[in-house]
Amino acid sequence: MASNIVPGNIDATYPKAGEDNSSQGFRDNFSSTKNNFTEAKTEIEDLQSNKASTNADSNFSDYVISKATFKDTAETVYPQGTQGGAITIDYHNGHYQTLTTNASITLAFVNFPANNALGRVILDVNVVSTAHTITIPSAVLVSGGVAGGDGSSDTITVPTSGRYLYEFMTPDNGTTVLMHQLGNNYI
Repeated sequence: MASNIVPGNIDATYPKAGEDNSSQGFRDNFSSTKNNFTEAKTEIEDLQSNKASTNADSNFSDYVISKATFKDTAETVYPQGTQGGAITIDYHNGHYQTLTTNASITLAFVNFPANNALGRVILDVNVVSTAHTITIPSAVLVSGGVAGGDGSSDTITVPTSGRYLYEFMTPDNGTTVLMHQLGNNYI
């Protein structure tokens, strides 16, 4: 951002010692000083509003951060709780979401990022006591390695109780969602 503060508008040699200085020179300098302070105030407020905070959440509004090195970072875990039936996986809730099923579930996805940005969610499903099915939207393409899925239907049968990890990825705002299994039957 270029600054609109123009220090050159102020005549630093005015008033001139030993001369009869016109009052217009004073008015011009005061006007330029006021304009520069007004611009400085606007620019400082903009910096305060649009900074990355080290002591609070920062929202980058989908702007690109490039050439960054991350160290000691974490991803948010969002607990969906214990439920069955229709489950909405909201991308805004975080990249790692947990769910304990008490019945079969039907998944829906919302708020994936725009086209040409990869959205990824890991779903950690804990199946309690009996086999349940997971019905997925038709936009989901299931990898051949998903236990309980045959790749030809929108239903995955989780064969036994235990913990199952699935990853869902989309590069096109959810038009196509790729699903694979990261692990199964953790006991």
